[in-house]
Amino acid sequence: MMLSLFALYIGAVVLAWLLTSKRPEHRPVALLLSLGLAVEIVQLALEVGVLAPLRTSLGVATPWTGWAEVAGLAAKAVWMTWPAALAGTVLVAFGRKPWLAFVAWACALAAFAVIHPIAGDGSEARALVAVEVLFVAISAGVLVAWYRKPSQPMNSAQFALTMIVATELVSLLGAWRVGLFAQWPVSQVLYLVLFGVLILTQGRFLWNSPQPSA
Repeated sequence: MMLSLFALYIGAVVLAWLLTSKRPEHRPVALLLSLGLAVEIVQLALEVGVLAPLRTSLGVATPWTGWAEVAGLAAKAVWMTWPAALAGTVLVAFGRKPWLAFVAWACALAAFAVIHPIAGDGSEARALVAVEVLFVAISAGVLVAWYRKPSQPMNSAQFALTMIVATELVSLLGAWRVGLFAQWPVSQVLYLVLFGVLILTQGRFLWNSPQPSA
């Protein structure tokens, strides 16, 4: 499933950049998807090369200290990059300033450094879910505010971001009930559907984009 997920993710990124050449307003989505793909790769490298060996040697029942703590905090910073970037992109695409997302990311990272939740007692998973709830709430709030006032039809970026935020909301419902990591296989299916739909819709927008004049 992971290979299929990455293949669809790459396809969505490629189409996003192709669409940007026709519709410049789609650039924030292309940047967001590219960043998300980079985050996935960095997370995988950190998991295999750093975090898994640390769990084997130090366990998960007690707080890590020293360089292990720094490595764990760095991994959380990388993990939070996607939901923060999503919130920032939604703010930009719907005509707002992205500073709220950056401030929330910095505050969340500082909270992790001070509170230092433990994976073994479930506090780390709950804290990560709370952080994602914060960023998705920012994104959803912007969307609701936009829908409630008279506006122009959605452009390609706004349409894509609405689908991404909706997927994150559905994923969070599972995370809140059964745990962030226990429901990951279900989230994988959701993201497979999301990237497939993004490919189709971005392809449609690309097909319907005005052709350059001769």
